[in-house]
Amino acid sequence: MTTIDPVTYVVADAHTARLLRHEGHALHTTDHIAPTEHFAATIAEALNRGVTDGTISRFILAAPGHLLHAIRAELTGVAQDRLILAVPKELAQLPEHDLIQHFDIPATGWP
Repeated sequence: MTTIDPVTYVVADAHTARLLRHEGHALHTTDHIAPTEHFAATIAEALNRGVTDGTISRFILAAPGHLLHAIRAELTGVAQDRLILAVPKELAQLPEHDLIQHFDIPATGWP
């Protein structure tokens, strides 16, 4: 039986943001968010939209502390409720196969 992790993993820094899903034994990028002038707000807007349209049921957000704080400040109340864990780490530049070791996958919501 295949376990499908319903959690979206978001890794971001000042230059990039990736949304990933856990499939098989690794995290796989499903979307990129291009940097903009107000990048934290752009990331939050994407998360708010995903929560509203149902493409994001729950999520984990990993970013450097200052960016993490700025993104969280822009999340709607509903999106805040869907945030499982905020990780103050710089992980955005890591390759997909190295990311999984930074998350406790079963603790994030395996059914």
